[in-house]
Amino acid sequence: MRSYLSLSLRAVSLFLLSLQGTVISNDWAQFRGGSSLSVSLARSSVNWNDPRTVWRTPIPGSGWSQPIVVGDKVFVTTASSPKAGRPKGMTAGVMDLSTMGKAAKPKDSYDFQLLCLSLTTGQILWEKTVANAIPTYGKHASNTFATETPAANSSAVYVCFGAAGVLAAFDHSGNPLWQKSLETQKIQNDFGTGSSLLLLDDRLFVQLYNEDFAKLLCVSIRDGKDMWMTSRSTGTSWSTPIAWNNQGTLEIVTGGKGSVIAYDATSGSERWKFGGLDTSFSCSIVADKTGVYFGTSSPGSQAPIAAIAPGNTGDLSLAKGTKESDAVMWSGRKSGAGMPSPVIVEDNLYFFGNTATCYDKRTGKELFRERLPGGTLAAGSPIVDGDRIVLVNEAGNCIVITHGSSFQIEKQFDIGSREEVFWSTPALVPSGLLVRSSDALYCIR
Repeated sequence: MRSYLSLSLRAVSLFLLSLQGTVISNDWAQFRGGSSLSVSLARSSVNWNDPRTVWRTPIPGSGWSQPIVVGDKVFVTTASSPKAGRPKGMTAGVMDLSTMGKAAKPKDSYDFQLLCLSLTTGQILWEKTVANAIPTYGKHASNTFATETPAANSSAVYVCFGAAGVLAAFDHSGNPLWQKSLETQKIQNDFGTGSSLLLLDDRLFVQLYNEDFAKLLCVSIRDGKDMWMTSRSTGTSWSTPIAWNNQGTLEIVTGGKGSVIAYDATSGSERWKFGGLDTSFSCSIVADKTGVYFGTSSPGSQAPIAAIAPGNTGDLSLAKGTKESDAVMWSGRKSGAGMPSPVIVEDNLYFFGNTATCYDKRTGKELFRERLPGGTLAAGSPIVDGDRIVLVNEAGNCIVITHGSSFQIEKQFDIGSREEVFWSTPALVPSGLLVRSSDALYCIR
């Protein structure tokens, strides 16, 4: 009976996962569009030959959370304090005296807020303060206290603020549904939190990987109560979990310090692990039916990259001196990305940062490696519209790249002013491209 029930639950879960893309295919309801992993399921109406800003709405406070969209409603989070400054770009943030060595503990309280805007007009329809608190730990001058992207379905929106230690749910009119306290996190070098939520049918996955503990929570969207929790060795990670159908078993794949681990989505039991990494994850992982692909780097690391084949369980770590195995299709070094998460388009795997790098996902063969225009950092993840890859660098320059085995820039255009910083990942819906800066939210068509 137990075996039959487990199989039935798994079948229902997979069915609901398949429905999720169909029911909300015109929406962008969580980080990287959820299971689509930054690939738009419905081609947008953006005029890439002559893109225009149709509205610009100033957003109070600051936040690097991605805007998400359900129907005509846009949801964004922000953290506001009267004495807080705007986040800085990478170079200015590294040089900022407040984060040299260790960021100072905040002294002032912040309003951690959820805002709802009209997709049609950009008007702020309502805003709710989820919590008012003094963050327990500091952050990097380039980060914010509202970097975690919320997630939504047709009836509710779910928000997480790591700096305030709070997880909450609201209906689409802004009425609170439930709230849950989380442990605040001591992040490496006090850089601040960044892992976003993963919403999967009736479950919400919350990754809390930090210097004191490393937990993955599965909570019910109905009341916020824990369904299961699993722990791994401590160490900070800013990545967001992904859901992967591993030949009929739904897995939650996470990138943490030293390893990638996949868990059974129903029970939380460990399914497989790839270890031996000399760094943690700022970017997230990407996957399709052919495998799981990841690359990561940090100062001083070997910048590893690898591709995991489906149908495997257990310890998949490579033996010393080897680059592939029955479970690992290929691997390499000096190739991993920094902050932008990779994307897959057909058989091509793309990584971005200051450069654009493309691999054949089947073999790991490098197809091109080109410096992005001006060499300006892109911190937000790329998104895909048909055969176009859209990337916004921190200066607000939108770069439209044609998918293929050679590097071709189709279009470049600037968004906003040079005083603004762009680190948030854009969102793409059929009616427009949403781009968030340090100051405002833009809709481009």
